[in-house]
Amino acid sequence: MKKYMLMAAMAIMGLSSCGQTQPQPSEGSRTDFALSFFKAVSSSAKPGENVVASPYSAGVALSMLTEGAAGQTKVELDNALNGCLFMPEPMGDSETVTVKSANSIWISDNFSVRNRFVAHMEDDFKADVEVMDFADPATLQSMNRWCADNTDGKITKIKDSLSPNNVMILANALYFKASWENQFDPKATQEETFHGRSGDTEVKMMYRKGAYEYMEYQGCQMIKLPYLDSEYAMYVVLPPAGMDPETVLPYIGESVYNMAMGMLKPEQVRFSMPKVRLETSMNLNKTLGKMGVKTAFTGAADFKEISVSGPLVLDEVAQNCYIDITESGTEAAAVTSAAISLTSLRPQENVKTMKVDRPYIFFIADSENILFTGKILNL
Repeated sequence: MKKYMLMAAMAIMGLSSCGQTQPQPSEGSRTDFALSFFKAVSSSAKPGENVVASPYSAGVALSMLTEGAAGQTKVELDNALNGCLFMPEPMGDSETVTVKSANSIWISDNFSVRNRFVAHMEDDFKADVEVMDFADPATLQSMNRWCADNTDGKITKIKDSLSPNNVMILANALYFKASWENQFDPKATQEETFHGRSGDTEVKMMYRKGAYEYMEYQGCQMIKLPYLDSEYAMYVVLPPAGMDPETVLPYIGESVYNMAMGMLKPEQVRFSMPKVRLETSMNLNKTLGKMGVKTAFTGAADFKEISVSGPLVLDEVAQNCYIDITESGTEAAAVTSAAISLTSLRPQENVKTMKVDRPYIFFIADSENILFTGKILNL
């Protein structure tokens, strides 16, 4: 059984050998950071818990944080980011696809910040910088309003409350909305059974038969669902029957991801998958710890590039995500925040069939960035 599980995990990625996780890829790979982040988030989740995450949003928030760090704190953050720096860039926004990313920084009015750090955030990260009274409830309301404004109302709060020790909040908001290049017919959607880890449930299953880029290998299936007039697409990975996505994830590294993408080829496919609407909220402290970020959360943290006041410590990194997958397309949003505290310690004839009626994984990506990832175990 163990041999079969390893072979199936290998098959999912189209490798000819396995038995160990993938080696570290070349420095500066956003894909590797995204996959490492997804795996760390997944392993930090509770058993049977669905995961929706945004590596891109996390990358931007951590990049801003890294620019304020020094010493071992900066080394650990740089390593977690795989040497990448997520700066503002064209996101592929068009008449048919909405992709927008926004940055903000809120600073307590009784906390002194280096002018060069503020200028760097405003000029290079295009961040909105606000100095406010953190003891005033209106400050949190303002943060949450910014969050809603930049996610089209899909995520309405950045935090539930501010700690008395909080002196700065850095945040990134990411919003994505696009129609499928080939939409599903709502009339073909019907109630079917999804065989989740916790048991069977009835779901709205969408269906379409048509030309897709598709691959299969020893029981694994993967399909590309392109968005209209866009480089973005959703890639759905369905492990072999009887295999949990969590068995697959440790084997998904950059080389494996790229190899699987290269195996896609045009096929006629009878494809079905559930309509999904999920909202998730997670504390990323444990996730980042698994990625090697440890010093930032302790009294040894070094954020002297932010302020000479101190010592400063990274109190909490959190991410809220939303995704809605329907017959017409996908709408997704994410907000990642980092709270810093002032503290003393702390072919036509061959029609394929792919029915996503059991746990699966997905990515929303173009050739440069993986915007969203997901592990759907139960519906």
